[in-house]
Amino acid sequence: MINKKVFQLVENVSALFSLKVIDLGLSLWLIPYLILKIGLHNYGVYALAMSLILFFVNILNYGFNLSTVRELARHKNDNIKVNLIFNEVFSVKLFLFALLFLLFIGVSFIIPKFSEHFHLYFFASLILLGDLFSLRWFFMGIEKMKFMTLIHLCSTGIFTILVLICITLPSDYVTIPLYEAIGLLISAVFSFIWVLKKYKIQIKLISFTAVLNYLKIHFNSFVNLLLPSTSGTLIVLLSGMLVGPSFVGLTQIGVKFTAAFTTLNTILTSAFYPLINRNKEIEVTTRKILNSLGFLVSISMFLLGEFLTKTWLNFESEAMMQNMVMIVKILSPIPFLAALVSSYGINGLLTQYKDKLFGRITLISTSVMLITAIVLVPLYPIIGAAVSFLSARIVYSGLSYYYLKANR
Repeated sequence: MINKKVFQLVENVSALFSLKVIDLGLSLWLIPYLILKIGLHNYGVYALAMSLILFFVNILNYGFNLSTVRELARHKNDNIKVNLIFNEVFSVKLFLFALLFLLFIGVSFIIPKFSEHFHLYFFASLILLGDLFSLRWFFMGIEKMKFMTLIHLCSTGIFTILVLICITLPSDYVTIPLYEAIGLLISAVFSFIWVLKKYKIQIKLISFTAVLNYLKIHFNSFVNLLLPSTSGTLIVLLSGMLVGPSFVGLTQIGVKFTAAFTTLNTILTSAFYPLINRNKEIEVTTRKILNSLGFLVSISMFLLGEFLTKTWLNFESEAMMQNMVMIVKILSPIPFLAALVSSYGINGLLTQYKDKLFGRITLISTSVMLITAIVLVPLYPIIGAAVSFLSARIVYSGLSYYYLKANR
């Protein structure tokens, strides 16, 4: 029995690792390729559009990767319960999709900075349709992460091929989100149909009243997942609203570079979360693993950041490269801070059902980021966003640690 659990853990970690490698490999290769083809300015315009749609995508997922994963992990062998959970989630996503799609189109049309590139934002909105059928939460809950990897590989493969074939001119930046939406939609719909047949799930939409009730009950999980997962997206979005596209590009690249160094923490957090919900005895052990690795990764990011950045990217001027290196060094503590949030927040407070408390911590840290960004980004366009992002993570990890200890 123990060997089976160990094998499943290793399998899930391997699958999540493969998933992240695909993401990282795509990002690390595509970013310099796209900058070469469309220029840093147009890349910044594209990055702003993607930051907005990714924020909407995270709203569409309404905390399912926390609340629903927790429930599925406990009832994955109960077919009736699995059917009920599946239909609840799909009904809620369908309602949110209709609302968010109309809102996104409206915002894209009304706000001048967005309406100047309306075709870009319209193509980006199609990513919402693809994510409607995404079942990441389902595969995490039943602890079959390998399927997530296969689906993601299909999606990114289609996207990459389309980019290589079709992106040749600077003006082609408008269609990049369209190719991403096509890849996501094909893989998501295929996996959705497969899950319905494999797990004998019958679609029965719940009532509108039940949808509203679900949204109310799971609001804290929504906040707990939305704000941390969109903090990078939000800081890119704020940077885009307050300064020019080139600075947006630098901020987005810095956030992606940092995400690469937090990959291992993200993988282990996702793998440990359902396990801790079933067995609290492993909580301390997983905490030591996450914190130790997070510290080592942050040190590595600080020491290797300049070398990796200069090896990876090519800018038109040396000054722009030095700005990029400075952003990377400022963000280097974040992998360790992310590990603390995972240890004491996600795999600590949330496994103790302290959702409301963790939600307040999340709101406080996000407010710190927004306020500092509004003040710092106009004054320091290059490093203001990075400092704001780091400040929020310090508050987030510090409060998570304090309140877990206080609630023992």
